[in-house]
Amino acid sequence: MEAARDEKLIRLLEVLEENYEAVETAIRLLAALKRSGLLDAALEVAERSDDVFSSVVRAELMKSIGNAMMLLYLLGQLDNFKLMKLAESLPRCVEEAEKAAAKGGGLSIRELLRIMTSPEMAAALRAFQAATGCIAGTRREGGKK
Repeated sequence: MEAARDEKLIRLLEVLEENYEAVETAIRLLAALKRSGLLDAALEVAERSDDVFSSVVRAELMKSIGNAMMLLYLLGQLDNFKLMKLAESLPRCVEEAEKAAAKGGGLSIRELLRIMTSPEMAAALRAFQAATGCIAGTRREGGKK
């Protein structure tokens, strides 16, 4: 029994000697983690792994993670230039929309006709029709049925 223990200790010392630099680095890393408090935090997570796992695998959280992954996939499919243009103009456009919505009163018939016949409204309606047709699968590329 003691001979087996002695062999294990000798083997351990040999491994320590062979991996001296790695063991020294690991000890310095553990000391730094201890000083920063991260080692205690990791230990706490490990000790409460059942609670942590249970809270992570809740259906709501898993659905949120799935949605986040799908959003990242979607963003990856968009043209970078168009996405950058959208990101840069969106705050200004939201501000303009809020100002327009804050104006009191209704629209006159003349103002409504001006808006309805504007090139911007025509473009918005065409884009909306193309997008909804594409999503529904009723329109082919190029806008033809």
